[in-house]
Amino acid sequence: MKNKKRNSLNEFRYNYDTKHMNYIFEEEGKRYHSVGLTHDHSTFGKKNMPLYDNPQKNKTEKSYIRNGIISNKKSSFSKHKDKNYKFSLRDFKNVKSKIRKYKSYRKYKKSKHHLTGNNP
Repeated sequence: MKNKKRNSLNEFRYNYDTKHMNYIFEEEGKRYHSVGLTHDHSTFGKKNMPLYDNPQKNKTEKSYIRNGIISNKKSSFSKHKDKNYKFSLRDFKNVKSKIRKYKSYRKYKKSKHHLTGNNP
């Protein structure tokens, strides 16, 4: 099986499935990998990561990054990037850390399948 190419991205788009804005950090084939933004302190019973500053310009409401990574078809997202959103520097460090952990876990999970002979 051929590996799908992953392209790094740095953009905000609206996710029609979750009905929230998402920060898209990666494109893989016909899918985007993203983290969701919300105003709720928890989602599905799990605590969300609080942000110091609201990423939407001129908004002061408390914002959070949803727990977990969202992988969805490109058609689930708006066609245009939203330029009205941007992470503060201190929030961006935490978001990047969350993304690095996800990529590290994904790499570990893939190598574990390779060592055991199981195909994902």
